[in-house]
Amino acid sequence: MESPPTWHCPDGSFTKTILEPGSGVDKPKECARCTIFLEPPSDPTTQSCSTIDAGYPAGSWLQVELGEGDTSRDHLIDQCLETMLPGEVCRVDSTLGFRFVLRLASFEGGKETWELDANEKIERAARDREKGGKAFRDGYLEGAERRYARALRLLVCTPGEAEEEKIALLSNLAACDLKKGRLREAEVRCTRVLEKEPDHLKALYRRGMARAGMSDWMGARADFEKLLKLDPGNKEARREMVKVREKQKNEQAQISKALGKMFL
Repeated sequence: MESPPTWHCPDGSFTKTILEPGSGVDKPKECARCTIFLEPPSDPTTQSCSTIDAGYPAGSWLQVELGEGDTSRDHLIDQCLETMLPGEVCRVDSTLGFRFVLRLASFEGGKETWELDANEKIERAARDREKGGKAFRDGYLEGAERRYARALRLLVCTPGEAEEEKIALLSNLAACDLKKGRLREAEVRCTRVLEKEPDHLKALYRRGMARAGMSDWMGARADFEKLLKLDPGNKEARREMVKVREKQKNEQAQISKALGKMFL
């Protein structure tokens, strides 16, 4: 018996085995409204989608908007839907260690990025930033990063009125960098923000935190000092300034002690 056709995602995140082929030639594009069904695989010993936090619920038909998932599992489902034809049923094996069966009944709407006009791009980017903020607050850093980065890509070729939105997105991506310990990347993004808007409070704070994390006490102190001049009541910045001053003082004491030993 011939094995069902299998497709490997180019980024290596999952393998799709087609159990029932779909029909037609069109596949869902970003923001398409897809009617889907998630179900456990036939093998009861395999972890199923009903036992994982997939965001998209399992066990019933539902309509999802392609690209709107926040968790890493939602994103995987979105990636798979982009490859499916209406009526297709497939089994998905993820490198994250779980398996599920996905059915695509139908879809409608959706556009490629190049099909959007400037206003649509700005509107979609603003929505991504808002939902990215919610994902960030809920602890879904990957989902927040995907939304912020997608919004920024949408605005690359937009007119000047989107500049404020771009600045906000860069600052938010720096916040994700800090959460993931990518201090140099956070510093670079914040510097880009401050080149455009020198008094951006969040960028000053986040760059100060990044520099402090890299033991750049002088740079961190400069950022916190400027921030406190602009916003004297900022308790977080004042607290971090105290820490930076203490660290800088201790470092200078150690250097003086080491230099003193050189001349004994």
